[in-house]
Amino acid sequence: MTAVKPNTLVTALKLGLRSMRRHPGLALMFLAATLSQGVLQGLIVWALREVLRAFSSGGVSLAALTLGASLVFGIWLLRAFGTFAGELLSVRLARRVEIDSMQQVLAKLLTLSVRFFERSSQGDLVMASYTDLQGIRSVTLHVGTIVLSISRLAGLAVVAWLLSPKLALIGLVGAPLGVVPVYSLGRRITAAARRAREATEKLYDSFLQVSSGIKVIKVNRGERAVLEHARTVGENLYRNLVRDARSGLLARFSLEAVAGVGLVTVLMVGGRDVGRGVLEWQSLLGLLIALMAVYAPTLNLVTVYASIRSVIPNLDRIDAILQALPDLRDAADARPLPAAPRTIELQDVSFAYDDGDRVLDGITVTFHQGETIGIVGPSGAGKSTLVALLLRLYDPTSGRILCDGVDLRHIRHADLMDRCAIVLQEPFLFVDTIAQNIRLARPEASLEEVVAAARAANIHDDIMRMEHGYETVLGRRRDGRGVSVGQKQRIAIAAALLKNAPILFLDEATSNLDSVSERAVQGAVERLMAGRTAFVIAHRLSTLRAVDRILVLERGRIVGLGSHEELLATCGLYRQLWQSQSFDKAPGAMAWAGDA
Repeated sequence: MTAVKPNTLVTALKLGLRSMRRHPGLALMFLAATLSQGVLQGLIVWALREVLRAFSSGGVSLAALTLGASLVFGIWLLRAFGTFAGELLSVRLARRVEIDSMQQVLAKLLTLSVRFFERSSQGDLVMASYTDLQGIRSVTLHVGTIVLSISRLAGLAVVAWLLSPKLALIGLVGAPLGVVPVYSLGRRITAAARRAREATEKLYDSFLQVSSGIKVIKVNRGERAVLEHARTVGENLYRNLVRDARSGLLARFSLEAVAGVGLVTVLMVGGRDVGRGVLEWQSLLGLLIALMAVYAPTLNLVTVYASIRSVIPNLDRIDAILQALPDLRDAADARPLPAAPRTIELQDVSFAYDDGDRVLDGITVTFHQGETIGIVGPSGAGKSTLVALLLRLYDPTSGRILCDGVDLRHIRHADLMDRCAIVLQEPFLFVDTIAQNIRLARPEASLEEVVAAARAANIHDDIMRMEHGYETVLGRRRDGRGVSVGQKQRIAIAAALLKNAPILFLDEATSNLDSVSERAVQGAVERLMAGRTAFVIAHRLSTLRAVDRILVLERGRIVGLGSHEELLATCGLYRQLWQSQSFDKAPGAMAWAGDA
């Protein structure tokens, strides 16, 4: 992954400003409402002082009293409305920024290769797609808080200066002094937040593993081990969260301590001036009110500082994703693939995962349009890896794959995907309606086309027996419906039929089915393969007797290629596999098997 420079307080704030610029209308209204609060806060203090001065002069009429009170209330009400408008606009702005960032991250993730997801834990990606994005929302809100706090500070500081420059200076000098220890705690806050994020990621992984592996956990009575692991991770998370909170609270305490010293100093010096007749008591009272009000926005700035420092690890992870470069990219001269290639040729192709041992070694073979190719071999022979290379989910470590003489790396990847369809041993279905699952490759397909594909896949009758028919929601959700493995396979086949791609990959699409379900899928598979170039990863060799050629792999090398009869005569491994299987009860259906 591309090295990403860690965020700082300045870069985090710049991110917040960039996020606001994407919504200029909302941002301007938000800033206007925020700035007005600072001005009105100062006016309240000034108005109170003037009303108190009028009281002390004597002979205040009821009308004058009512007018003064109404003035203070009016300014107060305007400030309250400014606060309401500012907070409402801040929520709208921050949520809009969060949703936009979520879509941006998802769009980026969809451009990254399979290898990226193999290297990332599920917990990390869940955090990145939601929890880390809250950091962007938080920073955007904090930009508004900074503007609000500074505007209030400015308004109150001006009023305090007008009341008494000397006392204002004494009282306000405590604010910057209190910030010094706060700044020194910043790195500790970020370090604790980084450790907390790592612990949270592990906790997410634990929950996701429970969801996906509950059957294995229950059968092996692994509940205690899972709970113990979660408890250990949770304790680590607890310690780091407390450490993060302690640093933030210590920063706040430091500021409040310094502020208290400043306030007491102003009270003592100001009280002496009032006693000497140099300063009016109303001015001292107004000044004390202003100084006490000053420390509220100052504390807000300290809280913002601590909060931004704590979300820097989240921003770093988002930056790492957004700046990640896909392992597989179209070449500058990438060509379109308007139709199925007449030949697919592998020239001395080798492949290894992350500099490990070679999974495929020196594969050289040519496939022709319209052929059905069986792929067999022991577990770990490289069958699924070969299919992944043909789909260009990975690029070969060495060698080339050519389509009609053109290197696969010089063909538009989107065009290649448009020409291919795949049915896996365990089909993936989205938490969505059956109709939308079948429409996956063709979202614009009509319901009539969806039904036709479902009929051809022998799944229409099963769908119609469900309460909501094609609008039945599948997947893990409270209103979702479970379906059998055979039904999943036929829904996946219906999706492949609707896509109508000329190149087909079948990866053990019926190995987990009983004979009745297998027969139901068999006709659908035969219709799916008709007229297409098909690659069939097979487990039961009896199902491949009718294919054009069978490719036999062992330890990443081709050890046999030919028809069933030819391989029985020439390939020792194939003959051994054939003899090890009993076909007395074979249902005669297609079956495919992938390696780990």
